[in-house]
Amino acid sequence: MVFSVFEWELHSWDEIRDLIPRLRAVILPVGSVEQHSYHLSLATDTVGAYRISKEVAKHFGGSILVLPPIYYGVSEHHMDFPGTITISSETLLRLVCEIADSLKRHGIRTLIIINGHGGNIGVLSEAVRKLRFEYGMNALLINPWELILDVIEETLESDVWGHACEFETSVALVENPKLVRLDKIVDPKLRRLGKYFDLKSKNRVVYPWRTKDFTDTGALGYPSKASKEKGEKLFSAMVERTVEAIEEFLKIVG
Repeated sequence: MVFSVFEWELHSWDEIRDLIPRLRAVILPVGSVEQHSYHLSLATDTVGAYRISKEVAKHFGGSILVLPPIYYGVSEHHMDFPGTITISSETLLRLVCEIADSLKRHGIRTLIIINGHGGNIGVLSEAVRKLRFEYGMNALLINPWELILDVIEETLESDVWGHACEFETSVALVENPKLVRLDKIVDPKLRRLGKYFDLKSKNRVVYPWRTKDFTDTGALGYPSKASKEKGEKLFSAMVERTVEAIEEFLKIVG
């Protein structure tokens, strides 16, 4: 009997065999193990990507399964803060491609990556290009926060957000509130580097910054302004628009 679950790894091999003909896609959540100031866990990005992935899969009636997440990401810029574990872009690219190759060998042609960490965007963008043009697979990368920039703008009070901030802390209060240390929330002393380097500037150059260049606590933004109410609005919007994006993608690839 096939369990009514969306997690790939909870099925037996024969259940997966029977499900494959009905699968429209498989989701791979990717996160990181890295510092998130004093009040959030090292696994915040992975927990978030996995939670969103499972919520999204529920909307597809069993035609999409969610793989176990990749916990490690490209996090060199956070290595000044203990606890962070980083892997190279080459390692992450190879890991994603080898996972995809296994799926392809089982007859799965469509892979959707839901990413929870900004530092992964460059290599995961390369991964989906490689999967399409070299592996012949349908591949899509979704960074859920990028789908709701209008909602973020109307919801947040802060003029700076990005890491362990009002946005990420609010969402964490929904995704896994037990991992939020409310008594340890401290706003950072943010350093401004100039108008083309500033965290809140829309006109920025590409600069290989380290997190400590901007913050003393590891947060990029003001977590004291976070709330569960804001998190519910932001989380729901990410799930809703991720579902819409996948529906459009599946129409495109057939």
